Amino acid sequence: MDSPINLSDKYYHSKEPIILTQQELNLPGIRLFATHNIRNAIFPHLPHYHENAFEFTFISRGCFSFHTQGSEYEVSGGNIFISFPDEVHSTNEVPISLNEQYWLQVDISDPKNLLFLNEETAEQLIRDLKGIKRHIISTDIKETRPLIEKAFELALSNGNHLLIAGYLIIFFQLMIAASKEDRYYLTHDIEAAVQYVDEHVTEELSLHTLAGICNLSVSQFKQKFRRIVGISPRNYINKKKINFSKMLLLKDIPVTEVAMQLNFNTSSYFSTVFKKYTALTPSEYIQAELGNKENE
Repeated sequence: MDSPINLSDKYYHSKEPIILTQQELNLPGIRLFATHNIRNAIFPHLPHYHENAFEFTFISRGCFSFHTQGSEYEVSGGNIFISFPDEVHSTNEVPISLNEQYWLQVDISDPKNLLFLNEETAEQLIRDLKGIKRHIISTDIKETRPLIEKAFELALSNGNHLLIAGYLIIFFQLMIAASKEDRYYLTHDIEAAVQYVDEHVTEELSLHTLAGICNLSVSQFKQKFRRIVGISPRNYINKKKINFSKMLLLKDIPVTEVAMQLNFNTSSYFSTVFKKYTALTPSEYIQAELGNKENE
């Protein structure tokens, strides 16, 4: 396996990913600020690290899987994944599925040049960030999302740099405060719905059934599920079905049979959904897995 690289992203501006580097930002201590609205699965991030820099990935919609220090982390809407300075992380060969995210890298090598803060205040912020003890921070998305969105909007238009720094400082302070709380991620009703999906993944799962479990109308259930889990219930169901289908495909069960077992209407529709979540067709996935085993 290749050694992890010290990744330094380049400026990029398209309809989906927009990556602003230090040169475009002109914000002291901010090495990178970017966003990506991923509508179809893309290929994995390989192991990499950021020298002397934190990387904060805020998921505003959907979910994202990270791997670091031998552990897997599932990050959903409203949550922040923290990659600590020089810490190797990746998606562990898992394609990046549907989500909307913002991420930024904070260089901590020079407290004299950090978001226009005086040296003493900057050093305190760095200590607070280093004092965070976990990789995933659950935040109130109604508070944090407007801050990160407004900061990026201003950065993209070369707006008021002090105002951008102010939004980011408040964002960091909310994150630091949230890191000290023990938040319960799922309410009991949504947890029951999630458990039902996990236990009945091969069945036809209707939103009416899941809403009934929660004693909610379908519209109320969809809104609450998305707010708490960070992904729509239909996307959650499809993601679980596709993950389960991988196990069946590797048992040499034909694609058509797998599709029927998981209650997809047709094998072609199953293949379309499979590629949307994995960036591969079922046959390409099988070939890739067989190739990986031959190389072990």
